[in-house]
Amino acid sequence: MAIVTGWKSYVTVQLPAMMVICAISMLGAIMTELVLYRTCTIVLNINETECLLLKNNGSSSEALKINELVQPVIYKFNIFRSMIENLLPTILSFFVGPWSDTYGRKPLIITSLLGYTLGFFLLSLMSSWQLNPWYFLFAYIPIACFGGLSFFLLASFSYITDITSKENRTWHLTCLDVYILFGLVIGIFIGPFMCKYFGYAFVFGIAAVLSFLANLFVIFLVPETIQRTSSINLSSLFDKKHVLSLINACRRRNGFDRFLVLCCSLYILLYVTAVEGDMTIIFLFTNARLGWDSTQYSYYMMTNVILGGIGSLSGIKIFSSLLGCSDIVIVIFATCSSLIGAIIKSFAWLPWHMFLSITISMFGGLGGPLIRSTVSKLVPSTDTGKIFSLITSIQMITPIFACGLYSTIYTKYLPPIYPSPVWLISCALFIFLIILSILIHVRILRTSGQQYIEISQESE
Repeated sequence: MAIVTGWKSYVTVQLPAMMVICAISMLGAIMTELVLYRTCTIVLNINETECLLLKNNGSSSEALKINELVQPVIYKFNIFRSMIENLLPTILSFFVGPWSDTYGRKPLIITSLLGYTLGFFLLSLMSSWQLNPWYFLFAYIPIACFGGLSFFLLASFSYITDITSKENRTWHLTCLDVYILFGLVIGIFIGPFMCKYFGYAFVFGIAAVLSFLANLFVIFLVPETIQRTSSINLSSLFDKKHVLSLINACRRRNGFDRFLVLCCSLYILLYVTAVEGDMTIIFLFTNARLGWDSTQYSYYMMTNVILGGIGSLSGIKIFSSLLGCSDIVIVIFATCSSLIGAIIKSFAWLPWHMFLSITISMFGGLGGPLIRSTVSKLVPSTDTGKIFSLITSIQMITPIFACGLYSTIYTKYLPPIYPSPVWLISCALFIFLIILSILIHVRILRTSGQQYIEISQESE
């Protein structure tokens, strides 16, 4: 595996990642709004004029009464969608991570992008018909069967690790996150406007085209990092030796601090829980509390993503390059930033409070890539896919739990209850993450200088 330098190292998997995240984010608030409206008119058979209040005046007393009927149905829909999207890819990740260490990263990326192309195409067809919103779940089946975001992230993180050195890996993983944030900005911004002028089917169709183009880019322009000694053997994908090698890679040995890796994995699990929980209910919250529609929500999310990108890039340069802070020290600062932002959200009752929250928490996005960078430095390149498959599995199963937790709390304590209990859950998670980050930092200081012992082929 050769180290890639120069501009080429910034346009390998990063550009396809930006494109597919752009496609996914285009559907975010629009999909929620569509399901919300279809649930109101078709499932609950409420008058269309009354259902339009959910779009145009979500904070009115009439709309809040309708929300009490509609949002429990949305809660169930989100739970089932999350299970379909994440359960199967999570199970498969235990096999494909070790498999990719032998057969390459590109097959996983290509497969996942193919699933998104098919899924978005089905959504485009279904949205043009007056269907019960529960039928939309069928469109997520090909996404799940082809690996979804789990395969894509696992392969992308492993790919970046393959082409970078330990010295510049943190920067490149952060840049990957910034590409993803940039894709979020574009998708969140253009999605509602395209929907307003061209309709839901057009937006879903554009998302399918973006996924298809991203796949073509990977197929023809992204070089493989794993030098295969034999042709790809799909029948070996579900070989139990892959799971055994994953378990073996995580076993205790000299120079490998399994406790430290598990702590980093726990950090990612809880961090993703807070982020996914936020994404699950943020549109519903702003619609009910502030009366925002998808366009107003897109302005908020676009500002959130832009500030997050600025915070990530400037944070790395300021704290790492200029001040010389370690990765974990920056993680502690980033988590504190997220905590303050969550506290402000819990007490928000005016629009500017929400914008103040995302301004304060703009450095919060540093936590994820820096923890992943820390993990990548704890294992040799031969075990990267195995360890990242374990972490990605944890990361992808988390949305099911997060969606259930946040949706349950939010549905039980709908606005205008104040302060909002659902954001207090985030506050508790971030407080625990700060304590966990301090524990990781102390552990790293105690174990610094130990050398990692790679697993020999005989011991496997």
